[in-house]
Amino acid sequence: MTHSEPPEKNKTSPIPFIFSRVVPALAVGLFLLIGFKLFTLDSPSEPSVQDLKNWQQADAPFGYPVSIKGSIKPTSKVYMKFDPRFHFHSPWERAAIPRTEQFEAAMGTETWAFTYNAQTFNSPNKKRGGSHSGDDINGIGGQNSDLGDHVFAIANGLVVYVGNPSPGWGNCIVLAHRTPDGKILHSMYAHLLSTHVAYMEQIPRGYTIGTVGQADVGYLAHLHLEIRESDGVSPFLSGYPSLTQHDRLNPTQVVQQYMANRSHIYNPSILDIAQVTRQRPQLEMDVESAKSYIKYMLAAPKTEE
Repeated sequence: MTHSEPPEKNKTSPIPFIFSRVVPALAVGLFLLIGFKLFTLDSPSEPSVQDLKNWQQADAPFGYPVSIKGSIKPTSKVYMKFDPRFHFHSPWERAAIPRTEQFEAAMGTETWAFTYNAQTFNSPNKKRGGSHSGDDINGIGGQNSDLGDHVFAIANGLVVYVGNPSPGWGNCIVLAHRTPDGKILHSMYAHLLSTHVAYMEQIPRGYTIGTVGQADVGYLAHLHLEIRESDGVSPFLSGYPSLTQHDRLNPTQVVQQYMANRSHIYNPSILDIAQVTRQRPQLEMDVESAKSYIKYMLAAPKTEE
């Protein structure tokens, strides 16, 4: 009688066991751990806007801050960065932008008399590494002889920015204008010694909005004037872009394009007449200005003559 040897026990390879049991278990565990972390993380708290410092020295609009450094306390100095690509006009701001009947010069007379353009728009500047983003307007005396000279609003506008964005810009004002053909243009006045306007104030053409400065003694006194066709405010852009001028336009050409005919160039702003008339009803005006004033007050569309 023969005895057969007992059958050998089934031997399992350790490699298939790892792939079939351990790896899936680790994957499931990792997935659960990631999910737990995602669902239990606290969302970043939104600081009280009353405690923040923004462009207008007022409450910061929700969603605009990109980064915040320092503790959020009413007495602390908080530094914020704003992404200009998302700083669009609100519907209220767009509705408040006044229509302007004409443009004029920002310094000197209405036609730029007693001034000169020291650095024209888009002129190359090797030292700065780009092309100039606006016009540098100087008094005819040169040097610092125009320090403190008046800077005028080139057209009826809404103050959409007033402040000091950086040492290179100094005190700045940005006005939003609605042109006779319906465009929204911005005029930016930089390097100012002083500013005489408030945020969201409607300013008539020819109104003194500030004085010529030196950008915190960074340059010789002059006015850096920019004009942009834009839906939002972006005063932090470089003054010497190397690739493109983006939404910037030639200031001299824009003013000349919308400048009034010689016979009407010295007529007062209709917005100025409307604002002053509330206090001084006896204000006199010529026939053409009276007609324009009536149209302005009745919000009638402008007709071609």
